[in-house]
Amino acid sequence: MPKIAPQDEKYTHGHAPATIRQHAQRTAEEAAAFVLPELRPGMRVLDVGCGPGSITRGLARYVAPGQVIGLDASADVLESARTDAGDAANLRYEQGSVYALPFDDASFDVVYAHQVLQHLAEPSRALAEMLRGLRVGGWIAVRDVDWGTVAYWPIDPWIDRFIAMHLRTWRRNGGDPWMGRRLRSLFSCAGVGELRISASTWCYATPQETIAWGDAYADRLLTSPMGARAVEYGFASQEDLEAMADALRSWARKGDAFWTFVHVAALGVRKRGQAPFSHAGKGA
Repeated sequence: MPKIAPQDEKYTHGHAPATIRQHAQRTAEEAAAFVLPELRPGMRVLDVGCGPGSITRGLARYVAPGQVIGLDASADVLESARTDAGDAANLRYEQGSVYALPFDDASFDVVYAHQVLQHLAEPSRALAEMLRGLRVGGWIAVRDVDWGTVAYWPIDPWIDRFIAMHLRTWRRNGGDPWMGRRLRSLFSCAGVGELRISASTWCYATPQETIAWGDAYADRLLTSPMGARAVEYGFASQEDLEAMADALRSWARKGDAFWTFVHVAALGVRKRGQAPFSHAGKGA
């Protein structure tokens, strides 16, 4: 099977302003909690798929004066990350693909990716490339959602249709919205050592939380590829999207609204002699 070119990958969520705003609320303390105990001052860290950089900035604080590099395929989202970087001397951002990291072999003490593998047509290839950039004994840290674990209340038929459409579109794009449950298998097949698998939940159960979540997804549905590609693929009409968005906003304001799903984290080390890797580094 021919390899997927980076430009042919389709990021299900896209980079609409509503998406970037929501992603910019993520923190290292929550999204990277499973690897934070292993971080030390002076470490060199790569954040793959860094998006607007809110997690990346947190990682930079934990390893200062060690260098943290945020990598993303989108030039636009990197501009947002650089704007918010402030004067952190140990933080920089670069544009690039996880399939061909622009760094030499064994360049990093930690390679981290949050909600990345789920969007890729070849997650095993991406994992191998991340391991290539990691020194022997260094930490590979990956976290991905499992949308198959979504539970919400009260039930709404339009929200049920949204979830079904969203997952169908995601898979048509080449990704896997159930990636979380696959991480142990992927890491084991890659020969990662000292493997630790853990799980945590995102839970929205206060008016502030449900309104923020429901409104954000309604906006993203109407302004990003999340909805546009569903229409393109014939999975929904524009009228359907508007009905789904209205349902999300209405659900969010109900007094008993609740939403949760599971996120799986995989943490391990690169073992000596771990190979083969298909890509030769291009220099730091």
